[in-house]
Amino acid sequence: MTDTIRKRPTLRALALCTTAALSMTQFGWTEMAYAQAQSAEVALSIPAQDLGSALTQLADQSGIRLILSSQVVAGKRSPALNGSYTPRSAFAVLLSGSGLDYRFTNANTVTVYATYDSAAIDLPEGTLLLDTIIVSGGTGHYSANSNYEEPASIVYKDAQEIERFRGTSVGDFLKGEAGVLNGDNRNSGALDVNVRGMQGQGRVPVVIDGSFQETTVYRGYSGIAGRTYLDPDLIGSMSIEKGPSSGADANGATGGVMRVSTLKPDDIIKDGETQGVRLTFGVTGNTTDVPDTFTVGAGQGDEERYDRPGALEFGDSWNGSVAVAQKFGDFELLAAYARRKTGNYFAGDDGDDPADDSLNQFVPGEEVLNTSQDNTSHLLRGIYKWGNGHSIDASYMHYESDFGELMPSQIIRFGMGWQSPLSYVDAKTGTLRYGWNPDNNDLIDLKADLYYTLNTTSINTAYGLAAGYPGFYFSYASEAEQFGLNVSNTSRLDLFDRALTLNYGVSGKKEYIRPPADIESYIPDDYPYVGFDGEIRDGWRQEVSAFVSAHYELSNKLTFDGSLRYSEMQSYDNNTRTIYVDDGNGGLTRTEVHTEYDGGGLAPIVSLTYEAIPGLQVYGKYAEAYRAPSLFESTVGWSASPNPALDLKPEHAQNKEIGVNYMTDQFGAQIRAKLAYFDNDIDNYLTRDDSWNFVNLDSARMKGWELSLGFDTGRFYGDFSGSKYVSTEFCDLEGVCSSGGSGNGYAQQHVPPETSASLTLGGRFLDETLELGGRVTYVGKRASSDFSGPRGGTTRAVDWEPYTTVDLFGSYDINDTLTFDFAVDNVTDQYYMDALTIGLMPSPGRTVRLGLTATF
Repeated sequence: MTDTIRKRPTLRALALCTTAALSMTQFGWTEMAYAQAQSAEVALSIPAQDLGSALTQLADQSGIRLILSSQVVAGKRSPALNGSYTPRSAFAVLLSGSGLDYRFTNANTVTVYATYDSAAIDLPEGTLLLDTIIVSGGTGHYSANSNYEEPASIVYKDAQEIERFRGTSVGDFLKGEAGVLNGDNRNSGALDVNVRGMQGQGRVPVVIDGSFQETTVYRGYSGIAGRTYLDPDLIGSMSIEKGPSSGADANGATGGVMRVSTLKPDDIIKDGETQGVRLTFGVTGNTTDVPDTFTVGAGQGDEERYDRPGALEFGDSWNGSVAVAQKFGDFELLAAYARRKTGNYFAGDDGDDPADDSLNQFVPGEEVLNTSQDNTSHLLRGIYKWGNGHSIDASYMHYESDFGELMPSQIIRFGMGWQSPLSYVDAKTGTLRYGWNPDNNDLIDLKADLYYTLNTTSINTAYGLAAGYPGFYFSYASEAEQFGLNVSNTSRLDLFDRALTLNYGVSGKKEYIRPPADIESYIPDDYPYVGFDGEIRDGWRQEVSAFVSAHYELSNKLTFDGSLRYSEMQSYDNNTRTIYVDDGNGGLTRTEVHTEYDGGGLAPIVSLTYEAIPGLQVYGKYAEAYRAPSLFESTVGWSASPNPALDLKPEHAQNKEIGVNYMTDQFGAQIRAKLAYFDNDIDNYLTRDDSWNFVNLDSARMKGWELSLGFDTGRFYGDFSGSKYVSTEFCDLEGVCSSGGSGNGYAQQHVPPETSASLTLGGRFLDETLELGGRVTYVGKRASSDFSGPRGGTTRAVDWEPYTTVDLFGSYDINDTLTFDFAVDNVTDQYYMDALTIGLMPSPGRTVRLGLTATF
């Protein structure tokens, strides 16, 4: 391999895909579908209620004339709508599973009708009912019902549900979702999302308002972690699309995509008002102040480590936020500030002491060191709309945190834990999103997202050999910078008298990792024994892609979705590695070279959906994606490095999914169900080998089932989510396979539980001002026990014990302004360790959380 950057015909490939898509939109289709002219997004806030009332509110809020018969909506209920939707997608959500459908009879008039008896509706003379119009997924505009009406597996949470299950650690709001976990959830206060066993290095990117900020950090001998930082108080909604996606933001996402929308002015301003204020304040129990650095714990600490507070003693653990929004005609502005401070938590007391090396060293009821957070967040967002469908959405977010963490190897190797100096992160994100969706023009729905992120991370961890040893600590600091652009357009057409939707565009980003310019400032001078990582990664990476996707109704019952993406990556390491090359005289010459990679490929996605009866769908999906080596995998640094003599290949995911969706209104309830089987096969899976080099495995494969059920009668509701892995397998290039990963690799730490399930039940009382509910969650053993070897090994996979937890929640609307929220997490005070932990740290015991929200 040379030390020059290899070129590939990137621009030619991008131009080819984009030109083909643009040509298709102009080839012979001059008769546009005016029934789809309403495509501009509208901010909606519609509670779950009678379907007729919900449709009326939707028409009022979106400025649409509604035609329907009261007979067809009698006795039916609707889901809630909160967020930005096109009128088209909003009607689709409200009517899903109802036996009803809709049609735009002109640009501003919608007719709702019963698909099973269109003659029962009084329509104006000359009105013609067309076939069902379905809005395709892949754009990230999902709702609570998307999982039950898309040919894909979707997780969606609004701000209310995120608040309900926020827990103690940032990733707790993902708990209980089939196929979704947060890796090492108790150590760092960051998101590292695992979807169906795929995790880290961009396999499941977290996209915040169209931007990326994930950075990878060194985690000692136990591996690495991808981290994204975000305060839950600033989240408006969140969705996860499992598996490869056709979205503009999904290049390289072999495992899935998590998309987050931060707060918008309409999330704060009440209907009919032009300004709004939201204040929140909450307290969290079961915590204590952070002790002095090098305080000993993990079963060997003093009595103070077991001085657990009472259930309603909240100490200095609290969170609060203020958000202010104002509308100035066509311009909207929001400013928000969030503060969160949580001390070290205590483990549950209902369980046995660790019996052997396979469990952690912290004992029941003990303070779990290095679990604190002290976060400050700012958000400024402005939206301006003008002219014929033009809009700009600009935002700036700043997240700053001092948090506790300890290298997992310190507990594994020495049988005890210390309180480390707090680590630090400073993440800044700026986004500029432009949209153009002109009236009465179905060929143009343009979106362009430009973003920039700067993330500075300083990781500190304490080291020691025995109780009473004065100790030293190791510091690692790095700066990660990213900027990128996603551009896409949606064209809506008629082909053979049926609706065709095309989405096409390009995306690209460039990222850097390097030592901070003021790196010495990250070494505190108040500790006498300090080690510093002088081998900080320093390099750059860029990637580009072009894509085109289509959604087409082949018949009244059969729908086709397909996409094609070409992607390409290049990377360059500013540091060098030593290699020995043939000198031509039978000897070897020592040479210093810069590692560089390039690679990519063409990835299709194809799905077919058959609607047997209204509300019942059967689908099959085949999806590919390429993920080239990440910036961390492309640069030299401690714990793992690329070998310039090895030409790493991109990971190539070839995922298959079949499933059944069902939604209906029966017996006065909205009923929904989904059963999906997935088979994820990833060729050239990237990991670390026994020589601490990044290498390709031959393949990684995970198969399993997922089941989701739900009902809502208006008074009572419930949801069930469960998963069962049939097999996991990782095979090296020599054909040696294991169900649990590879020697000294990272994959074994990402293998999920073989079985997991979660049941939530709740009710609404006192004219829906009071809501009470609970959740039971079961997590079984890891799907494989391979490579969970003896103490002292590297990347040791933890064999957690199966556990069951019970959580209670409730909220009460005191009046139109004040809402009181309360929750008890881990009611039975179980002593357990989270799935996918590598920190060997038990999870929080019984924890009471109280909150108050005021909106003006």
